[in-house]
Amino acid sequence: MHTDAAAHLASPYRLPRHIAPKRYDLELTPDLVAATFTGEVVVTLQVSAPGNVIVLNAKELGINSVRVDGASAKFELHAETERLVITTENTLNPGTSSLSISFTGILNDKLRGFYRSTYTDDAGNEQVIATTQMQSTDCRRAFPCWDEPDFKAVFGTTLVVDNDLMAISNGPEVSRTATTSSKVAVRFADTIPMSTYLVAFVVGRLEATAPVDVNGTPMRLVHVPGKSHLTDFGLRVGAYSLKWFEDYYGIKYPGTKVDLIALPDFAAGAMENLGCITFREVLLLVDPAKSTQMEQQLVADVVSHENSHMWFCYLVTMKWWNVILLNESFATFMEVAACDAFAPQWKRWTSFGLERSAAFEVDSLHSTRPVEFPVNSPEDCEGMFDVLTYQKGGSLLRMLEMFLGQDRFRAGVSHYLTKHSYANTETNDLWDAIEESVKAGGQGDVPVRALMDSWIWQPGYPLVSADIDNGALVLRQNRFAFDETNDPTVWLVPVHLRNGNNETKVLLDQPAARITLADPNAPVVVNAGGHGYYRVAYSPALLARLNATTIAGMSTIERYNLVDDAWNAVVAGRLSTVDFLTFLNGFANERELAVWQSMAIGLRGCERLLPGHQQHLLQRRIANLVAPALADLGWYPKPGEDDLTGKLRGLLIVLLACDAGDLDAQQTARTFHAAAEAGQDVHPEVAAAATTVVASTGGEAEFNRFVDKFKTAESPQDQMRALYALADFQSADLIERACQFAFSGEVKTQNAPFLLNRCIANREFGNVAWRVVRQRWTEANEKFPVNTIVRMIDTTKLLNSPEQLADVQAFFAEHPIPQSVKTLEQVMERQRVNAALRAREADTLATHLQG
Repeated sequence: MHTDAAAHLASPYRLPRHIAPKRYDLELTPDLVAATFTGEVVVTLQVSAPGNVIVLNAKELGINSVRVDGASAKFELHAETERLVITTENTLNPGTSSLSISFTGILNDKLRGFYRSTYTDDAGNEQVIATTQMQSTDCRRAFPCWDEPDFKAVFGTTLVVDNDLMAISNGPEVSRTATTSSKVAVRFADTIPMSTYLVAFVVGRLEATAPVDVNGTPMRLVHVPGKSHLTDFGLRVGAYSLKWFEDYYGIKYPGTKVDLIALPDFAAGAMENLGCITFREVLLLVDPAKSTQMEQQLVADVVSHENSHMWFCYLVTMKWWNVILLNESFATFMEVAACDAFAPQWKRWTSFGLERSAAFEVDSLHSTRPVEFPVNSPEDCEGMFDVLTYQKGGSLLRMLEMFLGQDRFRAGVSHYLTKHSYANTETNDLWDAIEESVKAGGQGDVPVRALMDSWIWQPGYPLVSADIDNGALVLRQNRFAFDETNDPTVWLVPVHLRNGNNETKVLLDQPAARITLADPNAPVVVNAGGHGYYRVAYSPALLARLNATTIAGMSTIERYNLVDDAWNAVVAGRLSTVDFLTFLNGFANERELAVWQSMAIGLRGCERLLPGHQQHLLQRRIANLVAPALADLGWYPKPGEDDLTGKLRGLLIVLLACDAGDLDAQQTARTFHAAAEAGQDVHPEVAAAATTVVASTGGEAEFNRFVDKFKTAESPQDQMRALYALADFQSADLIERACQFAFSGEVKTQNAPFLLNRCIANREFGNVAWRVVRQRWTEANEKFPVNTIVRMIDTTKLLNSPEQLADVQAFFAEHPIPQSVKTLEQVMERQRVNAALRAREADTLATHLQG
């Protein structure tokens, strides 16, 4: 046995490097009725060192035969390490060899690898689609392969299918040959070298739009029959973003076609397979006339996200899953940039503040992790797809862009993609390319690599404290945490400052710095522009300068940050809830959606500190804040009103009717809901808000109507709106019914965990939902996709009474989630933080509200 092979066999997961694939010629024959498939793969190998052992990946496959250079070879399947080990009689010498494998497999119901998706046609018959989800390490379920991202190879795929089915893969179809009277062999054009996790094939009774031309690239949208009327928006944003990325990068799309495919069953949101991008239906199919701004934005975001991957994933690919920042963080950043260009009225960079706050929430815990950390096993890979990879990583890129300037950042990204085209890279390659580009532009040296390394390799983020001393600004950085910490971590913090009318940038690379102010007596805004990944604490002297006039002159995202920082100071024990509510009084005239979203988070956080019989005390305060704003906007949209104002109206309706318990608002919402259900013209934002109000104030009859609506909805958005409304009912019996419905089989396994998540989040009856999930824990793990399990129980962090805390913590001490170890640890810590907040603030808040 070659020593290199022996060393890698001793390693639990990584494959040997001395034999690598250069080309796969793959033929698959799926049987959609039997839920099985047969396959043949011929792999052209490049041998770099002599040996007689070939090691590759295979999982849940039956191997019929193996031949190497035409000769039969012995083989063993190692289930624990997901490997196929082949031993040849003769030594393979450096050069080219050929490996042929005949195999069988199952079209599984796990929504991973080669799996089955189903829908019911107009005649009431179940139709089956065979489709794929290979990321991160599930291509090995579809065919034996080298299932690691740096083993790039060419794929020549042929699918043998019933002649009345559509077949799609990464490349365009190049031939269709009858094999029997009822079957055809559909051959697709070769790909250029790519990783196995980007391989895709889809077979089923599907329809496609006519292709649109995007700078010479044909793009279609593929869907189940009967949904063509929901395709225009997704196709439009797909074409727009693909062209926008070509212009941004200065590099043409590297594929030959793009198919956007809406699937009835899909565990993730979408997957960036080259030329064959797969989506949940709700994230691709939408009717703009009947959907909310957020429902449309989700489609625009996700389509743009996946298109961006064609450069940051396919053209240049990460070497290994520990550097997934190069894929997902950058795609998150680029989705927002493209969406902001597509619909500037949505102010996408402002709303991105909410996503950054989600990253802050996790990154404020001791159990957070660096963006980049060691990844060894498939389970480690699964755990990388979290808010720190996506939202924190994207936030850090936005911070770097705004520090360098958009043009310099863009030039650096283009330089990186050009320099490393069709290669595999590490994160440092990106920082070095940007730094090289900045220097080459003659604009001075910026320590891009050192700056970004301080954020990527260190967990957490800083609280930047600002004070005034003898006319100078003193900045200090300390790690922000929800409890006391003496962590000495120092980041290279790009700080944007506004002092009166003067703006400047400084790099805070020490624990403290003293900065001369242009106008020592003027207001100071730290994190001007609002794009820094840090929180700010002002001294009393500086805070006094931020009067109503100054705050009104701040940008929306800056005001959002003020409220967000204040609420998190409450969670961390640095500010009382009483002072927070007083602080919110200063925003009574606020009319920007993002700021109200931040205020709503804080108000609802306060709600969770009080038992049900004391909610009325807080409701009065909420009503006093919300009612004037809703009265100002009114229930009907005004001519020329922008989308975000409509969305704000919906938020205020829910706050007044549900959170404040206003009976008049509840009745008005019910009237609008009835009108919408009767087919009358009701603004989508009001209709969605009214749905929430009707569920929150309804009973069994309303519950049953929402179940019926879920089963008969005409669009994915209507269906999800009806499904998630089941979690809003204020009845123990109905919340239990909603949970049992999630397990019934009538709700697809991709959606059921998220209904349960929302039921657990129900403020009054979440414990009922948690009890159901706990009792059916084994069933949930058997039924639902593995990546959804930790998301299902994420909201247990909101169960904040001492009894609930003890129950949840004890359960997960005995029931780990192996694929999400770190995320579960974070959920458990956040529950402890929330319980401590309630214990610290509940009595004080109640006493204050009674006064």
